[in-house]
Amino acid sequence: MTEKVAVVTGANRGIGLAVTQQLAQQGVRVLAGCRAAERATALDALAKQGLPVEVVALAVDDRGSLEALAEGIRTRFGGLDILVNNAGVALDHWQSFFELSPDCLRETLETNLLGVLNCCQLLVPLIQAKGAGRVVNVSTELASMSEMAMGSTVAYRSSKAAVNAMTVLLARELEKEYPQILVNAACPGWVNTELGGPDAPRTPDEGADTIVWLATLPDDGPSGGLYRDRAVYPW
Repeated sequence: MTEKVAVVTGANRGIGLAVTQQLAQQGVRVLAGCRAAERATALDALAKQGLPVEVVALAVDDRGSLEALAEGIRTRFGGLDILVNNAGVALDHWQSFFELSPDCLRETLETNLLGVLNCCQLLVPLIQAKGAGRVVNVSTELASMSEMAMGSTVAYRSSKAAVNAMTVLLARELEKEYPQILVNAACPGWVNTELGGPDAPRTPDEGADTIVWLATLPDDGPSGGLYRDRAVYPW
């Protein structure tokens, strides 16, 4: 059986690191995206354990770094099997709608939304080259339009709501010609990470579970959905 190859963005800590470890433990070769090599200590530790993990320079807001990565994947592997768009920022925790600055919104969208666009435009063609694969966009239940029971955190939540829409649109565009490329979004829950904070009840491993499940779905699995705890979550 040919080794599967995955790209995980924002892989150097938190949920991204847990996703990388869990995929690698299943025998997937993970190209673990990290903006700066000096931040890759935990990823280096996984590689030293013998897991198929490679640190790659990757900034989702830099199309040049993505183009270089795509060319390297094409040359070495001929294509890609899994893309996990995990990299993200939350710069306006519980900030009021009326306090949000345009610059904060712009910076959030640059990473959380345009970063997903960049990765999909430059890396999904490598999945198309194989004819089958999985794309997982990391979202949040805070972006669920039907579950927005409170205000605040507008930049982060709006950016992820847009990622949800992008997930559906990409799935619909691929479904006829590439029915075995499954595109879904995942809500990891409130996770104890740098982004989630120390009061969060879930571990990174728990947060990674649904993401890894979606990344390894069988060919008859769902596409174009939002999932939390391996179950459909409302948009």
